[in-house]
Amino acid sequence: MKRFLLALAVFLTATVTPAFSGYIIIRVLLEGGSSGAPSGGGGDKGPPPLGTPNTGMGNPGGAPPPMPGGGGMPMGPPGAGGPVTAPTEIDHARSVVVVVPLEADFLKQTLDLKNAGDQNPVFNKFNVYHYGKRYRISLFADTTSIQLYSELLDKPKAKESRNTEMRAKYNQWLRTKTDPQLLYDALVLALESGYVREQGTPRDLNGRRDALTFAKELLAFAADKKGLPPRVERFVSAWEKMEKGVLAPAAPSGDGEQWKFTLNATEVRTEGHYAVVYWDKETPEAEVARRTVQLNDNFAAYFLQHAVRGVALPVPTKPLIAVIAKQGQAVHGLRYALDGLPIQADAFFAPDHDVLVLSPERMDNVGQTFIDQAHKVFVKGLDRAPLLDGQVPTLDWTGQKGVRHHDVARASTMALVEKLVIDEAEIAAVSREGSRQLMFATGKLPKHVTLPNWLTNGAANVFSRPRGPAYVTVGEKDTPFMHVAFTTGFGVPNYVLHRYFRDLDVKKELNADRARLLQNVLADAYFNGIKAGDDPDPAPPSKPKPGGGPPKVGPGGGSPLVPGGGPGAPPMPGGGPGAPPMPGGGPGAPPMPGGGPGAPPMPGGGPGPGLGQPPTEDGDDPVVMQRKKRERLTIKAQATSWALYYFLANEKPALLEKYIRELNKLPRDLPIDGRTAQGVFVRVFDLAATPGGAADPERMKKFAKEWFDYMNTVPPAGFDVPLIVPEPSTTPKGPNGGPGGGPGPPPMPS
Repeated sequence: MKRFLLALAVFLTATVTPAFSGYIIIRVLLEGGSSGAPSGGGGDKGPPPLGTPNTGMGNPGGAPPPMPGGGGMPMGPPGAGGPVTAPTEIDHARSVVVVVPLEADFLKQTLDLKNAGDQNPVFNKFNVYHYGKRYRISLFADTTSIQLYSELLDKPKAKESRNTEMRAKYNQWLRTKTDPQLLYDALVLALESGYVREQGTPRDLNGRRDALTFAKELLAFAADKKGLPPRVERFVSAWEKMEKGVLAPAAPSGDGEQWKFTLNATEVRTEGHYAVVYWDKETPEAEVARRTVQLNDNFAAYFLQHAVRGVALPVPTKPLIAVIAKQGQAVHGLRYALDGLPIQADAFFAPDHDVLVLSPERMDNVGQTFIDQAHKVFVKGLDRAPLLDGQVPTLDWTGQKGVRHHDVARASTMALVEKLVIDEAEIAAVSREGSRQLMFATGKLPKHVTLPNWLTNGAANVFSRPRGPAYVTVGEKDTPFMHVAFTTGFGVPNYVLHRYFRDLDVKKELNADRARLLQNVLADAYFNGIKAGDDPDPAPPSKPKPGGGPPKVGPGGGSPLVPGGGPGAPPMPGGGPGAPPMPGGGPGAPPMPGGGPGAPPMPGGGPGPGLGQPPTEDGDDPVVMQRKKRERLTIKAQATSWALYYFLANEKPALLEKYIRELNKLPRDLPIDGRTAQGVFVRVFDLAATPGGAADPERMKKFAKEWFDYMNTVPPAGFDVPLIVPEPSTTPKGPNGGPGGGPGPPPMPS
């Protein structure tokens, strides 16, 4: 999913009066995602036939006729706008989703502007500015391979995006330059939207608009001013202590060269605050430059986010070490050699060596399948770079003397989605594991103590910018939805884990005894139970299947293990094999082989069990059912740990820091069981009736209630969007792939 990271902005070159703006969602369904819907990988499917039902592009005047490329593409079912019901079972998690901001109408044009006519269909076109480059996209969408959703076109407000909100706030400040609160608000919006440092300035922005620029202006304004608003004063006080260290490059050191020698790598690139070690023949220079930008932007955002809270941190003076592995498979070997923490997002951090290792590719099945599927679109001679630049090859509707129009539009769309999906995965890895590296480097987490899994995962997930949607089912009919967000920057709730936490609560999968739930989180009971799929909470109420019979897991409610379908949760050190997790910190499951955290990545990319539908013995494959149990328990472990850390960081930051300091006093480099870590928490947060005593049930209950009461006040960072369920294709294909008996002119708008 894409919302826009770094300096992404979308602008249209058409000089028309905007009829809509906001965000569009492009969803690419992967091959093998259903038992009946056709796959959409190779571009060999003809355009939608005349009469394809659609509801238009938010057009109040009615639905336009179908157009290849999405010029009037179906946004949902006929009429009501809910998801289409299909007779086939579909794994909804087997798809990739990007969210793209728009600030004006689509420009409806033919691919070949010099040749209008019945055989030159109209497509929706728009421009994307990304890392200083402009991409000109011709949009293709149908309901079976590439879907287009318009539910966010009026979000956050009509004709606005987070970028326009940020610019409007900054323009208000520029009018008088007397109210620093406006500039501070623009800074927070920039951080929340991921605009840390602009990589290119579109011509109509009239200057830089990013968090670092706003912070610099705010310090300059506050230099000789008194009586600043409290939040502004708190930020200024913290940021002025860190700005110089954050903006200046780190002092040269030989650590990068040493790691290049140790790993038998061939290159090291030192820029800003990072020394990036890589293998030149395996890693293109452009990729190294892009990853270096991502790392340094995340570095700046980490300190800006703390400054917004009024916290000044020590800024590392030596370059941090980041390694780009040769291939994704090499990451597991490096993790084993470096004693790295569990892999969650195509990367890991090794605290003992202060090294961050990044995968050069997505490691999950969904990501790999998409990249393979995208590659099929370009095997017929279409090139990504010219298509993204808006260049059109020789066209011929029959495909005999050139490339068919809808194949060009499909390839243009896939090239953009591919680029954004790759970027999204890289940002997710850097924000999660790169921020974890910074937490250790700045003393927010101690290096030489075995910390509880809920703490390390909860902290990392607070800083993570997740990839992909959360997939949930809603209502008695288990209607499938994807939960997406256009804000995945810094300082906002993790929209994926927040949605899963709410879903677990609504479907009564969280222990109704909140004190027991809190104990389970503190003792890592959920993480410990992942291997065997042993959930220490009572099973939720059974939900009967339609038509009677026992409840059964439905494929429509699938959900990835972690955002994007990554591997499961980390093992609990010191756990004994075969023993169920105990609330008091008893032995748990042993670490899984292969370097994966907890349960290894599962085939299929990780759809979980039907949300809220406990698996039963009704003829389902027991291996599949056990996998789904583990995946659902992983979601519970990650969501509850994130929710607890998020609550503590926002409501009890001083006690959270004291808790971490107390953990740092425990024996170094020795496994700590859940009972010990829980005892420290009870002592620090005063949850015992007597000093040094056991947890008092009433105090635990009161604390847990405070936790849940707070989480109920956290507004959702994303939106539930009903999924369009593709129907099985019944249109016979002609010899050239077109509908009916052969090629013909495409349908044109009326």
